[in-house]
Amino acid sequence: MSIPLLLGVAYAALAALLLSLNLETKYRREIKIGAIVAVTLLYVGSYHGAQNLRGWAIADAPPNPFKLHWAVVEEPDKAAGTEGAIYILAQKLNSRNITVGKPRLYQLPFSPELAEQVDEALKKKEDGRDLEARLSYKAATPDEVDKLQQRDGQKSRPNAAGEEESLKMEFRELNAPDLPPKSAQ
Repeated sequence: MSIPLLLGVAYAALAALLLSLNLETKYRREIKIGAIVAVTLLYVGSYHGAQNLRGWAIADAPPNPFKLHWAVVEEPDKAAGTEGAIYILAQKLNSRNITVGKPRLYQLPFSPELAEQVDEALKKKEDGRDLEARLSYKAATPDEVDKLQQRDGQKSRPNAAGEEESLKMEFRELNAPDLPPKSAQ
């Protein structure tokens, strides 16, 4: 059974229980109204919580380290009013360079440096190399910030201390995973 189908069955069962509570019991009116409000909040909360089930990119940072499967760079477009984004299809790696879980699509904010790094990594992917990536924030020096602002006409993101930070991604070729030795039988 798929998750949306299970959620539908669960909601139908919950609605039947709520109907039974309101029709067949002699509880006080406040308890019945409280149950209706609680179930309504459950429906709304689960709808917002199930947004990750739809297959859209999530705006969280990918796990560190991760295997890069593919990426798409969407540049800002002033005419259309889009800020741009970088979409990364990534899969978590464990300490032995073995992928863990299923690949996931992540959305990162657009920056020219990050776009250049991703484009270089995609060229390596097209050559057939598997890549490991790590994402980090690097504090930028005032000279770097001025140079970036002049080049791009935009500011990098300030952190809580007021310093400028830029998102960095380090790519390296992924070594073959360390597998346990085969047992002779």
